[in-house]
Amino acid sequence: MTRTINPKKTIESILSVSEKLFLEKGYEKTTTQEIVSETGLSKGTLFHHFKSKEDILAAVLDKHNDSTADDMRKWLSEMETLTAKEKIAGLFNRFYDEAERTPLSKLALISQSPRLILEDLRVWAKKISPIITELIKEGNADGSIQTDFPEECAQLFNLLFCIWCDPVTLECDAEGLRKRLRFIQHIMRLLGVDVASDAFIEKSMTFAEGLYQTQGEELSWQS
Repeated sequence: MTRTINPKKTIESILSVSEKLFLEKGYEKTTTQEIVSETGLSKGTLFHHFKSKEDILAAVLDKHNDSTADDMRKWLSEMETLTAKEKIAGLFNRFYDEAERTPLSKLALISQSPRLILEDLRVWAKKISPIITELIKEGNADGSIQTDFPEECAQLFNLLFCIWCDPVTLECDAEGLRKRLRFIQHIMRLLGVDVASDAFIEKSMTFAEGLYQTQGEELSWQS
């Protein structure tokens, strides 16, 4: 009897095994052969669904960002009595609290591939920025935020925070990162979207330090 192969379950298996290996061994040290061996699939089946290991990591990140967007909506449902500005601050806090407990949140920085950096930015722009845009619009309505450019402010914050303030993509020491974050705080205030608090900056610094520790000897974090 011919066994029916479920493509969806095959893809889920590949992503689950790959995520586990990336976290245990690191992206660079994980081979496609190891993914094949762990899943019990043939190389032909693996490459039928994904052209490269980089494509697999991109899919893992995409799935993770879907989960992050769902979590953000759930968190917002618990903040109904807050102003939009307070909700954004609450989202930042919850995001960092969850990220510190979830190694998967650091997968985007496992590889410094330009394609993956752009892919992660694209996914954030598509799935996360719209949530912030709607909150900024809500802030305009409740008076906690004042800007004529809610969508542009959300996208600018996304771009600066995910790329310019990524100390792995654009290397810098602790002092340099803190200055970048202070600049974002300043520019967002000028734009009427005062959502980057001092507490946000400190959480960002702590998270960045954790990324360098995750990378081990490949990077040096200088305070």
